[in-house]
Amino acid sequence: MDECRMNKYTLLAMVFLLTGCPGPMDPIPFEEAAQVRLVSNQVCITTPASTGEKIFSVHISNGIGQEIYKTFGRYAQQPVVVQGKCLPAFGFEFKPGNRYAAFYQIEKNTTEPGKTYVVRFSLEQDEKGSLRLTPYGRNN
Repeated sequence: MDECRMNKYTLLAMVFLLTGCPGPMDPIPFEEAAQVRLVSNQVCITTPASTGEKIFSVHISNGIGQEIYKTFGRYAQQPVVVQGKCLPAFGFEFKPGNRYAAFYQIEKNTTEPGKTYVVRFSLEQDEKGSLRLTPYGRNN
């Protein structure tokens, strides 16, 4: 085998080793269920998180190009969760006729790992203009 070909194989092997594939000690985030309902004909997402916990990140998407992703790195600037109140959607516009997935990473404090709350749903509108939510699972 010539040196050039050997260098290519070595480079290829190094790329595979350094790609950051999950290993046995890597934490796998566990998704907990969030809830969704309509409040005054607006989408309202809530979680069982306690008052005072903070939103580290939010990702809302309809899967066809409309999405928002926000991260709040500084703990002091993270929005505070109020138990039972709607989480902020940060200007995301939910439109009838689409399916949505919303992910909220919520932290108790800066030393404990946060939890990821997820809700998936479709939003429909009837002939009278009333909205209807239909939650669905990950595989639907």
